[in-house]
Amino acid sequence: MKKRALLVVLGAAVLLSVAASPQKTLARPAVDPVVQKIIELGTADNRVMVWNDYASNRFGGRESGTNAYIDATEWAVWQFRQWGLEAELDPAGEVPVGFNRGPWFGKMIKPVEKSLFFGTPSFTAGTKGVERGRVVILKADPFSIPGRNATPEQVEKKRAAVEAAIAEVRANAAAYKGAWVLIPGQSTGFARDGRRGTPEYADAKLIPPLTAALVEAGARGTIQMSTVDPFPMLDGYVESWDKLPILPDIKLAEPQYKEIKALAEKGETVELEFDIRNWFKMGPVKYHSVVATLRGTELPDEYVVLGGHYDCFSAATGGVDDGSGFAPAMEAIRLIQAAGGRPKRSVVVILFAAEEIGLVGSQAWLKNHPGIEAKISMMINRDGSPSAITGAVVPETWLADFAKITAPLAELNPKWPFKLERGVPRAHATSPGGTDSSSFEMLSVPTLRFTTQSDYNYRHAWHTLYDLYSELVPYTEHQRHSALVTAVVAYGAANLPKPLPAEGVYLADGLYADIAIGAADAPVHIMTNLDFVNAPLQTANFVRIVEGKGGQRGPGAGGPPAGMRPGGPPGAGPRPEIPPIGKVALRDGLIAGLVVSDVQKSVAVPSLPLSPNAVLKHDGAGVLGVSSPNAFHLTLGKRAGLDKTATAIGRTIAGLDLLKTVKKGDAIRSIRIVRVGPAARDFRTDDEAFQKLLESKR
Repeated sequence: MKKRALLVVLGAAVLLSVAASPQKTLARPAVDPVVQKIIELGTADNRVMVWNDYASNRFGGRESGTNAYIDATEWAVWQFRQWGLEAELDPAGEVPVGFNRGPWFGKMIKPVEKSLFFGTPSFTAGTKGVERGRVVILKADPFSIPGRNATPEQVEKKRAAVEAAIAEVRANAAAYKGAWVLIPGQSTGFARDGRRGTPEYADAKLIPPLTAALVEAGARGTIQMSTVDPFPMLDGYVESWDKLPILPDIKLAEPQYKEIKALAEKGETVELEFDIRNWFKMGPVKYHSVVATLRGTELPDEYVVLGGHYDCFSAATGGVDDGSGFAPAMEAIRLIQAAGGRPKRSVVVILFAAEEIGLVGSQAWLKNHPGIEAKISMMINRDGSPSAITGAVVPETWLADFAKITAPLAELNPKWPFKLERGVPRAHATSPGGTDSSSFEMLSVPTLRFTTQSDYNYRHAWHTLYDLYSELVPYTEHQRHSALVTAVVAYGAANLPKPLPAEGVYLADGLYADIAIGAADAPVHIMTNLDFVNAPLQTANFVRIVEGKGGQRGPGAGGPPAGMRPGGPPGAGPRPEIPPIGKVALRDGLIAGLVVSDVQKSVAVPSLPLSPNAVLKHDGAGVLGVSSPNAFHLTLGKRAGLDKTATAIGRTIAGLDLLKTVKKGDAIRSIRIVRVGPAARDFRTDDEAFQKLLESKR
């Protein structure tokens, strides 16, 4: 029988979904007695909501540098020790001045009396008791010009607007004395005068002179409009005790702001009253992560790490962000301990400090324990919606172990049957971002990707006034289920005979194509490398067809992989369904395919000169090759003859066995180009670069 080649007929560039059926139907092994006990306890006596209740409602908003955060860390250490675990505070960082928040009240007095819905960013001034004053409107608008990552042109425009606003205040200083000042712009939740003094915020340099002019005129505070849902409320920054903020920074619900502004513009006297209890604490104020350890019996210096950040913005109480993450980690280790679990490796839970101001706690813990990253077989981080864990996406090198670990979870809850999915290697983080797991990825620590299910609108709580324990109550069952699943997975990974392999988790430096084929809800994943060094022209053409002629568009038009969001906060919801980009043609010999994609049509060239790859040949299964600008194939076996008519541009590095499962007519769901390392990121495929490559080969 002749060897066959598989041609992938490509359409529009979209991003991959990760799914495959990794398990065969086998006789179900007996459940480990400890796992059985974990399941019994996690079902009958699950306390995940208790730990969130304590942290959120007994201490308040756990912002770094607040008494609430310090008190909550001391309680967590005590609680872990009550369970018989090792527990300690791990130094993370400090703020130059501390902040504490009390209640806040506000109402309109004239022309009618009504309560006001508002907040203030942390590390901003409160009132001096109850303060009442009329409303004036600042017309000059420096606030609608971006402050964060502003371009030089935007900075100059903002500077000019600030100068105009200062002139407006000084020209009529008497009107501002004792008044509440309506300022333009839509609140982002950050402080009026900038955040953390970081360079990317032009506001931190340009707005303070305007604030000083308002203080000099005797204004009581500023009021800016904020959306109602979400109602963002984040932070400011205090550099030192002798530079405490003076002017309150009120963010008022949009309908009330517009009502007040309309009344004032009509010439009516509008009088407001506020009592805002924002307090400061002399610093520096140190903050810590909380670390609890269930010490391994055989390999105590090898670790499975569970994490969730413990801090939040203090305008709320962190019930969702990240009570939905740290509380399941706490309950997971409690369940393991209470079930009598004595795993071979140590299980460590870390409640990370200061995630919200730059992943400080996770980076500090790794720095405080040099070399520990090599001893961590897996890190699980949870930071997002109050959701139920429904499965996991793991590299093929983990499939066998995870099939055994997660077997008891398959039918644990009929609402959320656990589904194990095969993933492909991925690029690890190269800088801190998103959440604490990136700190570990930067050091190549394997992180587990759970899949989850929830209908909760995470944007409602993410960095808003609504980030409260009460938001989680309707999702109690989700939280309990996730804590239980986390306990079973963590115990199983810590008790494996050998640690989970690091191979196959992250990609080495290079350029890659990630191809998804099959059903929309469960495509198979095939990943190949792309030899842009030895076949630059053909590789560039392939990349252009996937990404468009602009090239280097990040993940491409199709959005992020399954389980990830197309942008915004973690847990923001599932991405919309992407239509397939083509179909598989499968028969003996090389198969040509139709070009139907608008993206492909926009970049197609009349012909490409044949340029055999001197290094990579069609010498086995899984070779990705091109024979024309719009024809691509994956070999199912050795096809040496193709080297005379086609150029090999890549070799399959994951999912090789899945080629056997691909059938004629299967949908090609997506392709994603992945760049890892500076050389791959610098490989240009735009029109100018591509034309130079084309001319060099003719």
